[in-house]
Amino acid sequence: RHVMPVILPRHRRILDIGCGAGQTLVASNLASGVQAAGLDVDEEALLLGRELTQRVGFVAGQAEHLPFPNDSFDLVLSRVTLPLTYVPAAVAEIGRVTAPGGDLWLVLHSLDKTVHDLLASLRRGHWKRAAYRSYVLANGALFHAAGRLVPSPLDGHYESFQTNAAISRALRGAGFGNVTAINGRHYVVTASKGYRMR
Repeated sequence: RHVMPVILPRHRRILDIGCGAGQTLVASNLASGVQAAGLDVDEEALLLGRELTQRVGFVAGQAEHLPFPNDSFDLVLSRVTLPLTYVPAAVAEIGRVTAPGGDLWLVLHSLDKTVHDLLASLRRGHWKRAAYRSYVLANGALFHAAGRLVPSPLDGHYESFQTNAAISRALRGAGFGNVTAINGRHYVVTASKGYRMR
């Protein structure tokens, strides 16, 4: 029922940003010899992950400040974590740690999903949630138009939706090309480091 990344034989070093307890990496049935790292801000999820598998090195940290050397990974993946970050900084960090020829796989929030969530909150009379969804909508529009974001006035965190144009621009700026977006049931974006934009 869930969209999964395609892991190729050349993907020997993999990073999952916003890994939770490592569910995506565990479900991917990684080949022997693959080095996998999972990063999350949720310490409890990381503790659970360490109990569930020895195949993943779990690290606490933020997408905007990845605690890894340059060119560390052949594949970086992130399932709906990027929309909860300051996207320009997170994308720059992803570009830094992805090795030349490496791949990127992202699941993002689309405009359609954001509008749907806002309308559902309004219909149910969840006014605080609707106000927050309005912020997410405005922030995504700002990212699309200007490539920047503002923190939520409620808690100082970031959230936004992405568009093909805005995420492609950000990824190109971080050294990625071959950017492909599939916006169906899930909004999946893939890209490769060091290749020309399609």
